[in-house]
Amino acid sequence: MPRKFHFPFLMCDGVRDSAEILTASASHGFTSVDLYEMVQAGFIAPAATTSATPVAPQAQAVLSATTSQSQGAALFIEAEHLATSITAKLGLRGFRLNMAVERAGNLADLKALLPQIQEAAGVAAAKPLADYLKNAGV
Repeated sequence: MPRKFHFPFLMCDGVRDSAEILTASASHGFTSVDLYEMVQAGFIAPAATTSATPVAPQAQAVLSATTSQSQGAALFIEAEHLATSITAKLGLRGFRLNMAVERAGNLADLKALLPQIQEAAGVAAAKPLADYLKNAGV
């Protein structure tokens, strides 16, 4: 395991979410792309979420709608972080592309930018974003 994965690995306790791990590990140079690589390498896996409290059927529909919206927002935020980290490495030649990523409002917008990101950064560099968008169902 690469050295920069050690601290974030210790933080993966099933309680903290990816945003907390990324925030705490940012000073170590750890990015969302690194977190993605840890999952792909099999060092960590997403925690299964379970609800221990019983929920009334009427509340279940509201809860599932809210959960799907928050999951969609979390997917978008993670994809945006991936895209930003890729375009930020391009320096000034990726400035406009980076601004386009910042203007993206949803996963479909990011998917529309994917060919431009692949062209500018290279297909190999944009692979984590392409895989993430594919796994997100976009």
